[in-house]
Amino acid sequence: MSVWLVGAGCGLPGLLTLAAAECLSRADHVIYDRLIHPDILQLAPPKCRFHLVGKSAQNHTVRQNEINELMASLGRGGGTVVRLKGGDPFVFGRGGEEAEFLERQGVPWNAIPGVTSAVGGAVTSGLPVTHRDVSSSVLFVTGHRRSDIGVYDDNYWRKAANAEGTVAVYMGAVNFNAVSNRLLSCGKSTDTPVSVVKWGGWNRASRIDGTLVEIAAMSRRGEISGPSVIYIGGSAGINLSRERTPLRGMQVVICRPYPECWNTGRAMEAMGADCYGLPLLELEELDVGDSERNAITSADWLVVTSPRGVRRIAGLVDIRRIGGKVAAIGEGTSAELKSRGIVPDLVAGGDSKNLAGLLSDAVSPGESVVFARNIKGAASPLEAVRAKGATASVIPTYRMTARSVPGVEVMREQWEMCGVDAVIFGSSAMAEAYASELGEPPEESALVAWGAECAVAIKRIWGRNAGIMPSPDTDGLASSLLRIRDS
Repeated sequence: MSVWLVGAGCGLPGLLTLAAAECLSRADHVIYDRLIHPDILQLAPPKCRFHLVGKSAQNHTVRQNEINELMASLGRGGGTVVRLKGGDPFVFGRGGEEAEFLERQGVPWNAIPGVTSAVGGAVTSGLPVTHRDVSSSVLFVTGHRRSDIGVYDDNYWRKAANAEGTVAVYMGAVNFNAVSNRLLSCGKSTDTPVSVVKWGGWNRASRIDGTLVEIAAMSRRGEISGPSVIYIGGSAGINLSRERTPLRGMQVVICRPYPECWNTGRAMEAMGADCYGLPLLELEELDVGDSERNAITSADWLVVTSPRGVRRIAGLVDIRRIGGKVAAIGEGTSAELKSRGIVPDLVAGGDSKNLAGLLSDAVSPGESVVFARNIKGAASPLEAVRAKGATASVIPTYRMTARSVPGVEVMREQWEMCGVDAVIFGSSAMAEAYASELGEPPEESALVAWGAECAVAIKRIWGRNAGIMPSPDTDGLASSLLRIRDS
């Protein structure tokens, strides 16, 4: 048994360390806060239990002593307990306090550092915390001290005012007017450069540059808010221009099964979006008898309609024994087949309607066509095959069932703060699952369908029109998002 104090990094899942990801992959319990990227929770195994304990500035729903007791209680119960915190637990994250408590309780603990926001958020916003010409050091301070100390401690702020390098102030947005007054009273110049980085480490990060008195005035007017790190003096004000990504700052929700939603999200984040994965459905394997297995390998045509369908077939038969031609929907399914040594003879872009048209042209009378697929599937491809005089049969190898998604509460809080530009639905079933679990997508968001049938379902469920991706892959999604951004 062990409790792991793990840093989730600041912002994008790509900033999570490999050690943290591996630890999460074997977690029995995850105790997490509100400033993590919620997609990171999807790296935990299905059996994992999740505990939201994160505090907001105005709402300490779970007190620190309760968090400590929860860690110790779960730690004594055996297995792997992950205490997951945004940034690094030991940089103003109470990691030291939690470790001390666990030691006093005799509960073994370990730690994995994370990319702290003052460093990761700065560099992703074009600000180097050190620079040989202007700042040879960086001082981390907090603007939110213990309640019995507060911000009115001249000795504390005198050290910060006299620092020769960059001063990075955590949790200082709400109190920055008071912080600036203490710094000025301790001798800091009014024209000291200041940079405020909000949501550092996310693609939606924003930045404000000004002098100490200018930023203090903005704070008084309520124009400085968290989560922000404030940089004072030293390298503050340096603004390096990173490569401009095409989807910079777009907020996108992706409703696809795992791991497709994870992979799609990370691909769009590389183009500048912030993505939230909602794998509202998961695969449940169905029993398949020997005769059905033989039919899969001996049919004249085998039709597969998704990457997970290919993986399921590979678990049922020796995929090298497939003797007939193979048809697939989408480049993702095609890629999954190729990774297993099978080059499909026919690849339909879009959805089942396109597949029906291609099969109608390719299948000959008298041939046997086996659809090894989800138990719920479109009828049009079967009808097209039978209309050509071929035999069409369906072997249900799996079905998609509803699942709970960890971190949905955090997602919805961030959607309320930052908005949602687009919600992507990978199938009609995903749209139905969203409606059942979350209701209606945010009113201001554009809806995007992975195919025409999905768009019809979206219209039926919510009465809203959805854009249809020009191709059922990440390129098609990127094209749709660019069109939304430019509209």
